Amino acid sequence: MRAETVLRLVSGALQDLEPGLESRWPWEGDAERIGLLDFLNAAVRAVALHRPDVCAVTEAIRLEPGMRQHIPCRRLHGASRDATGFIELIRNMGADGGHPGPAIVAARPELLLAWADAQRSGPVVENFAYDRLTNSAIYYVYPAVPEGCDVWVEATYSATPPEIVSAEQPLPLPDDYAQALTHHMLASILSGDNESSNAGKASYHMQLFSSLLGVKTQVDTTWPRARNSMGDA
Repeated sequence: MRAETVLRLVSGALQDLEPGLESRWPWEGDAERIGLLDFLNAAVRAVALHRPDVCAVTEAIRLEPGMRQHIPCRRLHGASRDATGFIELIRNMGADGGHPGPAIVAARPELLLAWADAQRSGPVVENFAYDRLTNSAIYYVYPAVPEGCDVWVEATYSATPPEIVSAEQPLPLPDDYAQALTHHMLASILSGDNESSNAGKASYHMQLFSSLLGVKTQVDTTWPRARNSMGDA
């Protein structure tokens, strides 16, 4: 879905598509005037804040020496994007990032650090541990990565969604979030200090935005997993 679809819905709700009349809210802004694309980018960032998984990237990254690791970034880990949050490690990828190996098992940070042998190191990662509430920028791997050794793993992390600069550009989120984006944009516009301001309607649209995100999250968390490939027991 292109950004144009959401922009048209918002313009229509604002009664800003009258033929022959200048738009009060142009799609593209400039140095002196804000445009609907600015509100759309803000709405995308709001969704990503509530649902980091919608901006998830899964790829091979290079680990740092030792147990303590920083969330992926282009400069340190050969990642394609700079991470805003960490989700998981999946499997080992060899010394060059191109040879899938053993899976990596998650562990609770306090347990991993309690029983980990600080002197043990190796090129194959067995466990990882991450606590977003303690320090969202740090996670741990075991055994420790040796100095001077390239160790690549497959990781999933969330990244900042790309900025939308044109109505022709695809939305950086799944199409399921188009309605939530529309309500967030309308809430932002109607809550501002402008001729379209309406605090009651702004609150209504923000409630709908939150409700839609809540429903989507509930559906995703209760959706049945794929059937076991070995068949039912």
